[in-house]
Amino acid sequence: MIIHYSNKYYNKYYNKFLSSLIPKYCRFYTSGQNNNYLPSLPIFTKLLKHAETQSLQKPVIVDVKSNTSHSYQNLVSDVSSFRNNLLKKSFNQNLNEKCVAFLCPNGYDYVVSQWSIWSAGGIAVPLCTTHPQSELLYVLKDSQASTVITHPDFYDKIKDVTKDAGINDLILVGDKNEKYSDFDGINYKAPSLIPMEESRKALIIYTSGTTGKPKGVVSTHLNIKAQVSSLIEAWRWSEKDRILHVLPLHHLHGILNALTCAIYAGATVEMLPKFDATEVWNRWMSPERNLSLFMAVPTIYSKLIQYYNDNMSDELKPKATESCSQFRLMISGSAALPTPLRNTWKEISGGQILLERYGMSEVGMALSHEYDKERRFEGCVGLPLPNVQVRLISEDDKDVTNLTETPGEIQIKGQNVFKEYWNKPEATQKEFTQDGWFKTGDIAIITEKEKVYKILGRKSVDIIKSGGYKISALEIERVLLSHPNILDISVLGVEDPEWGQRIGAIIVLKNKDVMMDLNILKEFLKDRLAKYKIPSLLKIVQDLPKNAMGKVNKKELIKLFDQ
Repeated sequence: MIIHYSNKYYNKYYNKFLSSLIPKYCRFYTSGQNNNYLPSLPIFTKLLKHAETQSLQKPVIVDVKSNTSHSYQNLVSDVSSFRNNLLKKSFNQNLNEKCVAFLCPNGYDYVVSQWSIWSAGGIAVPLCTTHPQSELLYVLKDSQASTVITHPDFYDKIKDVTKDAGINDLILVGDKNEKYSDFDGINYKAPSLIPMEESRKALIIYTSGTTGKPKGVVSTHLNIKAQVSSLIEAWRWSEKDRILHVLPLHHLHGILNALTCAIYAGATVEMLPKFDATEVWNRWMSPERNLSLFMAVPTIYSKLIQYYNDNMSDELKPKATESCSQFRLMISGSAALPTPLRNTWKEISGGQILLERYGMSEVGMALSHEYDKERRFEGCVGLPLPNVQVRLISEDDKDVTNLTETPGEIQIKGQNVFKEYWNKPEATQKEFTQDGWFKTGDIAIITEKEKVYKILGRKSVDIIKSGGYKISALEIERVLLSHPNILDISVLGVEDPEWGQRIGAIIVLKNKDVMMDLNILKEFLKDRLAKYKIPSLLKIVQDLPKNAMGKVNKKELIKLFDQ
């Protein structure tokens, strides 16, 4: 294959890459604008509208790592141009749902790569920047990606993986001295729209793989539109918003909730390459108080609290608390929010009550607390989002949606629900009911008092069946986290011939020098939990291994009780 390059890019990277490191199948992104087109999909018509109505000075993306700011006009022009590059080998100017994987840091190059893949009719497959090469290879092979886009920061990591996957097209992006397009920041020319069906496959997100090999969750452009439109309505997104983005960009939380919603609404996304507690607090306390949204997982809020307590002087803490007043909305998701963390955050943030919601790769977001703070209830996740159908089905296959305090599996229906698992028709069919509802595998109740959904846990690992009782591991975890010396906790069911399952607790202590054993734990819980809910097994560990979204693999942790 011919190596395509611009003179600037060639000169800058020749010594570093070309002189024996870059294989012959790698091509460089070349700037230039041959055909100025974008598809007529809703995300692109929204993007064009914002480019036409918003000022050249209004950024859509602020890339903190590269210290650059990019307008909506920049994004439109760059996506239209890079689309042409992706279509160089396509005779019909359409990728026809070929998978294109991309490995870019959180920032402008990520956004251009993803939206260019969509605009070219391809399926975007975001790769995790922290995954080992073996996991990257699995995704490339499983998705059957035809092309890989990478940033120079990750070239050494992906080059051999790309070759091992048998992929003969590797594109480098991200040269600061080489523009994507010819747009000069003044003479903006809107692209023409060309037809593209909303039913087209758009995105493959790989599941966390906590119950086996990760599966590729395929979402269409219709799914994306439904998910994004629902959140914009529920969370009141507008073009006045500015979100500080610190989430990984290989899961829906970072991709759709925090990034795509913002662009769809005409807002600004300020992107950090990764979460850093020091950087986040410094940005919040900077003189420029123009942020309005923040989304994170509970682990991130925990680290922000830890930094506040351990690294801030008493004189600085009031300023930190006051800085949180700039936010109209702070959201927590992807894992259960412990009550002590929720309460502590409310205290140090000057009254911010974190909005909890419930979702997964297969459905986007399905449940959310209402926008008004007085309708956000501890330990709950709210009500169905606009245009999302939710029901609870009991173990004996009865609809218990209208019965309060009655457990049932969450099942979901609507345009937000994914199309399929990639190349796994049997796995796809297994997860749907005969009448077309997606079975989430999560058990919930509707509370008696508030009439909102409360998650009890995963049917497979969080619902413990012990002595004839069905016990929520999440309930026990919330209570244990109120112990003054428990930093982190995982409660799980351990197989037992007499009880069916025994309740095991794996604990991380705040102070390792303070004694903790099973008797102390039982004494603490005796007035807080029913006797049958109190753990009978205990392990003390240094830390709980979690994935990028703050989730623990409980099936792996159970093995600790075999030792």
